[in-house]
Amino acid sequence: MDGRLVAALDRVLPYLGPALAAVLGLVALGHRSLVVDETSLVATAQGSFSDVVEHAFSDDPAKAGYLSLLQPMLSVDDSEMWLRLPSVVAAVVAAVAAYRLGRRLAGRYAGVTASLVLASSIGAVSLSRTVGPLALALAAMLLSSALFARAVEHGNAFWWAAYAVSAVVLPLTHPIAASALAAQLVALVFVWREVDLRLAVPAVGIAVVECGLFLTAAVIDRADAPDGAGPLDLGDIGGGVGRGLGWSPVVAALAVWGVIALFRRAEPQPGRWQAALVASLALMPLLFVLAAGAVLPVYPRAPLTVAIGGLALGAGVGLVSICDRGVRIAAAASLAVVAVAALGSAALRDQPEDWRAAARLVQTDVTPHHTVVVLPERARTAFAYYAPDLRLSRVGRGASVLVVIAGDPGQATRSGRRVVSPPRYALLSQRHAGDDLVVQRWVRP
Repeated sequence: MDGRLVAALDRVLPYLGPALAAVLGLVALGHRSLVVDETSLVATAQGSFSDVVEHAFSDDPAKAGYLSLLQPMLSVDDSEMWLRLPSVVAAVVAAVAAYRLGRRLAGRYAGVTASLVLASSIGAVSLSRTVGPLALALAAMLLSSALFARAVEHGNAFWWAAYAVSAVVLPLTHPIAASALAAQLVALVFVWREVDLRLAVPAVGIAVVECGLFLTAAVIDRADAPDGAGPLDLGDIGGGVGRGLGWSPVVAALAVWGVIALFRRAEPQPGRWQAALVASLALMPLLFVLAAGAVLPVYPRAPLTVAIGGLALGAGVGLVSICDRGVRIAAAASLAVVAVAALGSAALRDQPEDWRAAARLVQTDVTPHHTVVVLPERARTAFAYYAPDLRLSRVGRGASVLVVIAGDPGQATRSGRRVVSPPRYALLSQRHAGDDLVVQRWVRP
């Protein structure tokens, strides 16, 4: 191959992962309606910036950083695509950081592979297409870890200061992002003899104190959360781990091999701290969720997705560490096939709750003699986003009642009866807006 062509390809390689993350995040970004969790954040971000931030820090500190970003976006436009755009940008930043960190660990091809694995993972893509803080948390974790690696290797005051700032920001994105700081502390244990502790200790100390205070506030707030979260469920944990892996056993196998390859380097000390960093970035989110779930109500499935950062890095290193060219090509092809299959399956899957369609169904049937009830209570924000002019009631009144119910469709009739008080009303029709969302019409017999 011509040398100039090879040089041109090498210049393009670092941009492949970020470009893929942007494309997968932006394609049909506004096609699916917002869900309850997304609209709850949108509703919380409404108002002046100072009021939103003050309320967030006092009432829900875990979401304060993200709401500080969402409020200015909401003041410009409230469309689905616009509100999800920060998550796409965060996914692109995460892909860039994965490349930079992977290159520092095992060379540019490891960085390119890590970036592509991250960008094509169905877990990371789902975060990039959602109104929520987890894509931002993933980007912050990888960026902070890349700065940590740079500070360890270069050891000057500037890089340690830059790292300290990035680490302090971690819990402001989402509490799970603080797991990256724990991963960095583990790595520091393996390399503390090689760094200037006069710079490293203050940088890490500031981050630990700030993260500790913020997490304490978040735990106190979360302890009495009335949002229905219960004790840890093995199914949710398994689902979260699967999302982190992108449902790809190939990623898991390559990540394990990547960590082993880093440990087996000829220069053991550098290899050990780098392997510890990668392994801890993959494992610490799970340990944090297990620790939190032992004492707090948590939803583990979505936060565990951020483990893809460490897994992608491990997979990138693992792929380039395979000596046999044929095996390496087969492993790369397997990565691509599983990623495409997962992305294709997700694209073809129907949306469980289509609130846009539910709002259209109600608006078609509603008259001044109807009342509209949305169940459960927390789902009212999702319906109100698409039908802001409709007045909602908490009980059925009038000639007929339209009841929008999110959740198990098998329990929909029982849920509807609680607000229409049979035999005053009889169920006339029930239409679906997705598998888990129904619109019932109750009338007086």
